[in-house]
Amino acid sequence: DLKQLQGWPERVRTMQSNWIGRSIGATLRFPLSTGDGAIEVFTTRPDTIFGVSYVVLAPEHPLVEQITTSAQQGAVLAFRAEVAAVSEQDRVAEDRPKRGVALGGLVRHPFTGVDVPVWIADYVLPEYGTGAVMGVPAHDNRDFSFARSYGLPITTVIVPTDQAESGPPAVPGQAFTELGRLVNSGEFDGLEGEAAQQAIIAAAVAAEVGAAKVNFRLRDWLISRQRYWGCPIPVIHCDSCGPVPVPLDQLPVELPKGVDLSGVGGSPLAKAEAWKAVDCPRCGQPAQRETDTMDTFMCSSWYYLRYTDANNQGQAFSREAVDAWMPVDQYVGGVEHAILHLLYSRFFTKVLAQRGLVGSNEPFKQLLT
Repeated sequence: DLKQLQGWPERVRTMQSNWIGRSIGATLRFPLSTGDGAIEVFTTRPDTIFGVSYVVLAPEHPLVEQITTSAQQGAVLAFRAEVAAVSEQDRVAEDRPKRGVALGGLVRHPFTGVDVPVWIADYVLPEYGTGAVMGVPAHDNRDFSFARSYGLPITTVIVPTDQAESGPPAVPGQAFTELGRLVNSGEFDGLEGEAAQQAIIAAAVAAEVGAAKVNFRLRDWLISRQRYWGCPIPVIHCDSCGPVPVPLDQLPVELPKGVDLSGVGGSPLAKAEAWKAVDCPRCGQPAQRETDTMDTFMCSSWYYLRYTDANNQGQAFSREAVDAWMPVDQYVGGVEHAILHLLYSRFFTKVLAQRGLVGSNEPFKQLLT
């Protein structure tokens, strides 16, 4: 829907597009060479499948322990501990050396049947895709750097479409990451670009080793915060029933007065004993309110809708009011909110539009940053 935002700066639209990170590709299955199971990888470049020389997992991947051989257990444990101390942002930094450890186990290539080694590496994150990638050093810059560091094979399987038929170099000097003509790819030799990708996906589907797939880089929004002035999370924790939603007739949950805001001793609401102590709405036993609050972005994601009907005591806003005032004609705000408030506001508006509560699926027509 970014194409609808013609009144927004191109820079902001690009930032949101990159943050959402929609990528079209395929999932491919690499069966374990010993034992049951398989590693499923997501790739946006199925045309490079014949250049796979290793498979690499995120250190947090659930199959790591199963695939690790006894000889590699010590090295794997030490490496996983090192990675746990590094932020995800640092792990994927372009200028950071790519590091990893071989697990000792092998998987079978889904097209050639050849065994390839399995590694873990810091540059693979558990939340993106399947937490596993196929290592294609000749056609991916990160894989190329990793393979050079650890002496892994580099096999060219794509060349520029205008390159002579004499064939590619045995080991390229750098990764060729563009679309091109397939070589060293068996029956797919000579195919080019998207046609090559579609042919390989079709073959993977027919052989039941893969499927077409759309992935997103966007992750879940962690909405809980340790701030008194955030919106209370309407959940009650009961020892017998577990987390129980606050009944509709008890909403909204209001913040208590006279809370200790010293900044010492955890969440301010956790010290509001009288407010925190309630009966479970399900079983009636003593229980406690959730003392985290929602991220304040939760409120700023829809407050412009409340402004259209600020005195409404029966609901957040009426459809008539928002239809009369929305969408906002001109929004003025900083570019620092491009992938936060401005993106969240779009999410909220689209969900509300799907529920029929607002008539527009975009909140702001024009944006000045």
